[in-house]
Amino acid sequence: MVQPYGRCQHCGERLYAHIEGGYQCLNCGRRYTEEALEEQMA
Repeated sequence: MVQPYGRCQHCGERLYAHIEGGYQCLNCGRRYTEEALEEQMA
């Protein structure tokens, strides 16, 4: 598993890199693109 990156906007849990690209919350299953996370961090 890849190191955590950021937090889920829905439940607040850590996001992990997904094999198909982007990131996924393992708690609620939501997926985020890298671009969406960059906007969130800005």
